[in-house]
Amino acid sequence: MMQGRGRAQMVQGRGGRGGTPAQPQILLKSLQDHLLLHIFNMLDNKGRINAFKAIGWSTNRYIQRRENLRKQIENKRKVEKEMAERMKWRNEIFKSVLNAAVKNEDVAKSASEGKGNRGITAIEPALLRDGQTGEEKKETDKNEALAEGMSKLTMSENAKLEEMEPLPHLGARVDPYTLLTRLNTRRLYGRLKHYKKEAIKKKEEEEALKVTLRAKGLAVPEPSIIEIYERDLKEKLLLDRIYPKNVTIMQMAQKEWNELIEMANYRNMGHSLPFDPIPPKHELLLFQSCPRAVAVLASYPRSGNSLMRTLYEHTTLRVTGSDMQGGLAKHDLVGEMAVGEGMVQFVKTHFPERLGTPAFRCSRAVLLVRNPFDAIESFFHLMMTGEHTATLSEENRKKAETVFDEYAVKEAVVWTRFHEYWLNQDIPILLIRYEDLYRQTDKVMERVLQFVLEVKRMGTFFTERVDRCIREQQKIESLGSYKPRAAGIGKSLKKYKPEVIERMKTPAMMEVMKKLGYSFMLENPVEKWSDMPPLQGYATEIMTAAAFVNEQNTIILNNDKSIISRSQAEFTPWQKIKQELGIIENNCDCENCSKRKQLAAGSSAGAAGEGFSREATAVGGAAEGAEGIAAGGGAILVNS
Repeated sequence: MMQGRGRAQMVQGRGGRGGTPAQPQILLKSLQDHLLLHIFNMLDNKGRINAFKAIGWSTNRYIQRRENLRKQIENKRKVEKEMAERMKWRNEIFKSVLNAAVKNEDVAKSASEGKGNRGITAIEPALLRDGQTGEEKKETDKNEALAEGMSKLTMSENAKLEEMEPLPHLGARVDPYTLLTRLNTRRLYGRLKHYKKEAIKKKEEEEALKVTLRAKGLAVPEPSIIEIYERDLKEKLLLDRIYPKNVTIMQMAQKEWNELIEMANYRNMGHSLPFDPIPPKHELLLFQSCPRAVAVLASYPRSGNSLMRTLYEHTTLRVTGSDMQGGLAKHDLVGEMAVGEGMVQFVKTHFPERLGTPAFRCSRAVLLVRNPFDAIESFFHLMMTGEHTATLSEENRKKAETVFDEYAVKEAVVWTRFHEYWLNQDIPILLIRYEDLYRQTDKVMERVLQFVLEVKRMGTFFTERVDRCIREQQKIESLGSYKPRAAGIGKSLKKYKPEVIERMKTPAMMEVMKKLGYSFMLENPVEKWSDMPPLQGYATEIMTAAAFVNEQNTIILNNDKSIISRSQAEFTPWQKIKQELGIIENNCDCENCSKRKQLAAGSSAGAAGEGFSREATAVGGAAEGAEGIAAGGGAILVNS
């Protein structure tokens, strides 16, 4: 079941029905980004920044990369200069020693032969001219003058090149296969460090035991030849298993998956395990084809989809896909833009809250929901800080108080439309609440695995995988791709004004909350929300009549802009708002934010403040225009 019905080579397998190969789509997107950035590589620094701003791209990472490149070049020149001075010093010593040797040789010959033969050395070119004719000497002098002139010319050109501003090479996002290889390489490195530390720890314990025995006057037992042989053999077998030779990383990952199945069979037969399993955080991941259209993880933003993806990957060792590039590759979620059934089985989407890319089919959906008050407030922090883990400071939160009030009312409409869409789809849907996932992680993930992989009964294999990868962990925070903000059910409600909550609680929103299992929140004060009971069975399966009659139904996502939940009336121009409020982003190094930092640090000059205000207004207008381009679908999201 895990292998699917695709072709033998998983990167080429198509599998299922009605789908399209994912790899050509990804390669086409990579080619478009590559060609666009290749054009930008021909521009100077000012041209690049202007182009980024016109398209709506952030310049933060580009400026940071440029600064890093400048430092690298400075360090390289410093090392080269030190090496040149060292070589010069060595040559001077060698020349002085050789000249002294030649002088001593001349003195000895003069004493024996009665004449002063100067000798010939390779250091002084003037000595080579002895015996040359006048024409030959002129030709030699001419060649040396030409060489000296060329040397000066070359040094002058090099000086001009060194004065040029270093610009980093721009490259498009890499494809999921490369990202997965990099992730597995990091995991393999971490694995080797882990076992090396374990070996050192074991050796230190043995030495400590010997010291203790000697202190007590007891004899230290010496291992026999057979024990030494068995220990060395065990270490060799362990090294061959955790880091085998002459295999690719993907072959290694597949081999380790087969070993997990083999160990499960040993347990079922009551046999002892031939070796200890590799720690979950150092296990390698695989892409996996799907025998049908993929299952999707549908959620409104900030509802726990990254946590769910990570839990799924830890348990199944299969990469999850995504229909957008949200910067989560740096958090080890490498399936960005991988949506086809030839690559993945489980794909994250925020559709129809936003339009992802490319369009793809799905046959079932895990609908991961979170109460609207916590989800909307968390989304506000994300958009205002640009980080998944950052929290807006109290000072800036106070500045944005009016903005938050209007945003919350508009976003409640988006939240309602999003869930109404998914509750009316004619495919099997598994309803999961984030509040249950956070509190009963193992129970919820068992239901998710059953649903996504279509397992009728959870056997010992996946039960043990859940035990090792989830139940054995100490805290839920250690399971996610990144450390979440301090969370709690209903803790964000104090951020809302009572009148804002009343405006949010429309009849449509309250009806959706009841369907999603949040009646307890509507009937009880916020102090009791943490006592909300989980859904029966920790999940609810939803099937419309059409889905019940035909379980082979599929729907197409990201193909219809007319059903997007966020209309122009609910659109929030975040960049313009942050500029108008004067909110300084500490992690932003763009020209505008840098000037704001300088102004906030040393400024009380009225003229300077007035001049900057006019400039900020101009930049704000340009940013608003860039957001319009992005909203119209004209921007290509790449890392600059």
